[in-house]
Amino acid sequence: MKEKQKPRLSVFEMACLRRIEGVTRRYKIRNEEIYSRLNIRYSIIDRIQNKRLRYFGHLSDLTRMQDERYPKITCNDYVHGVRKRGRPKKR
Repeated sequence: MKEKQKPRLSVFEMACLRRIEGVTRRYKIRNEEIYSRLNIRYSIIDRIQNKRLRYFGHLSDLTRMQDERYPKITCNDYVHGVRKRGRPKKR
């Protein structure tokens, strides 16, 4: 995850949690308090990083995989070319 995406994702998460709790920012309740009220232990960023690490553990199987298989090709190859600008055409 890029560093630029992390703050935006955490802001979105807190906005959703505040809406779930029924609290606005005018109440001046800290984020930790909302986490404790909703009994949330890990932020969304921590969960995403944990899931990605678990997924990369599965990717270690790619070293034993044959070179012709699509999962190995998609994981190791680079997509060449550039997309055209604008909206994709309807087909």
